[in-house]
Amino acid sequence: MKDLTERQEVFCNEFIKDLNAVQAAIRAGYSTQHAKKNAYTLLRQPRISERISELKGESIKRTKIESDDILRRLVRIAERTEQEGDYNAAIRSLELLGKHQALWTDRNITEIQNAFATGNSDEDIERDIERLQKIAAPKLKIVKE
Repeated sequence: MKDLTERQEVFCNEFIKDLNAVQAAIRAGYSTQHAKKNAYTLLRQPRISERISELKGESIKRTKIESDDILRRLVRIAERTEQEGDYNAAIRSLELLGKHQALWTDRNITEIQNAFATGNSDEDIERDIERLQKIAAPKLKIVKE
């Protein structure tokens, strides 16, 4: 894979600052008018994604903060602020912990029922076949053997 252009490298460095791809594209010198499209295109390029991952890893090493440290701190903050009566800070800490655990993710449960499946007996199957034939007959030429 070829190396990044200077502008792509700037985009990667800008992106890790705030994780805002559109603003990173603008700050890297891409057209404001096409920033959204350019940001999307850039993030889909494997070499760009690799470079962003490298930069994030370097950032973690520099700050020496890992996700476990952050989670432990959030738990301490939530407990301490709740004891002190600062419920807004406690709720915010708990909210962040919940997001990490994906507790607030929407879960869509889709239930699909077959309108023709009335049962598994031979009678039910025959009745379903008749219904389907009535529906399909006007559109299909049914050949009987």
